[in-house]
Amino acid sequence: MAPIVFFSFLLALPVPDSPASDLPWHELAIHISAESGVSSDTATLCRVRIENHGMRTWSGRRLVFEAEALEGGQVVERARGRFGLTLGARETLETIIGFSGRFRDFRVRLLAKESLETSTVKRGTRSKGSKGSKGSKGSKGRKRRSR
Repeated sequence: MAPIVFFSFLLALPVPDSPASDLPWHELAIHISAESGVSSDTATLCRVRIENHGMRTWSGRRLVFEAEALEGGQVVERARGRFGLTLGARETLETIIGFSGRFRDFRVRLLAKESLETSTVKRGTRSKGSKGSKGSKGSKGRKRRSR
């Protein structure tokens, strides 16, 4: 019995080489609540708020979360999002996320793996042919999603 207890104690210890153990996740608190100022029969908007109780500064774009809409304790819909700007020491950030349907119960959690990954997307590069106006033949415009 003693070796089993000792072994389970060893498994409970944090792994020092793990990048997730280096991050002070306990300093961050994330909350979700339905946005009361908006009324809809087909959608629910929620405000997701993250609070930094520590002294570290976080890039808001790296703080990835998953929100879940619950019905009867069961997950009905999931949505992922992230924050913008920078989360400084003792500061908060907020964002809005939407669900298709009317819900009253929600939960949210930080996604550690996605928050650890670095972005490989290069931004701000243009080809020589894209200097013209939006309607020119050489430009490649991005379609914007209508709201």
